[in-house]
Amino acid sequence: TRGFVAHLEDLLQAGRAQSRGSRKIVRCRLVIDARGLSLSTLRHLPAMMSMTGLGKQYFPEVTASVTVVRAPRSFTFVYNAIEPFLTPVMKRKVCILGENFDEGLRSHAGLEPSCLPTFLGGLTPDSEVCVAATVPQGLGREFALGGAGPGGS
Repeated sequence: TRGFVAHLEDLLQAGRAQSRGSRKIVRCRLVIDARGLSLSTLRHLPAMMSMTGLGKQYFPEVTASVTVVRAPRSFTFVYNAIEPFLTPVMKRKVCILGENFDEGLRSHAGLEPSCLPTFLGGLTPDSEVCVAATVPQGLGREFALGGAGPGGS
């Protein structure tokens, strides 16, 4: 979890620096591949919510949209249960799509599927995408338990 948070913070800091350098706000469009998620993933929900809250709290201007693609039905079911508790801004930013996501990606994020990595049907070589690694058990427990998070304060 610490590695994910550090990586996310690096990306968000880079976006903020780019905004300063270009004198206009540079925003990211996050595409998440949810293939393989199952209901057993729910046990990690508190940690995931805490980590995503960091971006919202410290970098609210950076994220333009979050599009989840290849989401299994169980993920969509859980999201539909959580959605009523989201703010209107969060509801506009988040879109959950299944296997056939091309049109939804265009309409929600304004992205052409061709800009995605090849494993998602795009033209960008998979080698240019960061590899996801398994998080060691117990790492990030401070997030799941409502601790201080990065910096330890």
